[in-house]
Amino acid sequence: MKILNVLRKFEEIVIVGSMVVILLLIFGQALFRYFLGSGLVWGEELARYVHIAQIWLASSLAIKTGGHIRVTFFRDLFNTNGRRIIDLVATLSFFVLMVFVAVKGTEFIFHLIETGQRAPSMGILMAIPYTVVPLGAMLMLIRLIQQFRSVLKGEILDEGIEGVDK
Repeated sequence: MKILNVLRKFEEIVIVGSMVVILLLIFGQALFRYFLGSGLVWGEELARYVHIAQIWLASSLAIKTGGHIRVTFFRDLFNTNGRRIIDLVATLSFFVLMVFVAVKGTEFIFHLIETGQRAPSMGILMAIPYTVVPLGAMLMLIRLIQQFRSVLKGEILDEGIEGVDK
């Protein structure tokens, strides 16, 4: 799955790059306040939007690496087939939720475009930062399809996840 490897690399690069951008923005804010007595008007707002985008994109990667929090007490009471069924139901439920978020997020973006709402400090259309919501949901949908296929093949989701006792 070469495309999925490219997607993973893209996610990693964007996440690390966004961390650097946030660091530079906040450091720049501190320097401006210290030396000039006033920060950049738009710096904090941009850092906030970049951080939100980072969270949505990293959530997709967390599905791939098994980084999302899971409560497995009930699931662990079952044998392998029972666990597989529970994993399938959980993955399918998460998938349905992300379809809902992607659809409603896209509708909300179109609403923001219609109303012309702008960010207070930066003056950009609010539809631009909100684009990460359906984009992140769609990336998560790709990862959930991957996860669903893995569970169908008989791979237990615990395997290879750090911190999971067997």
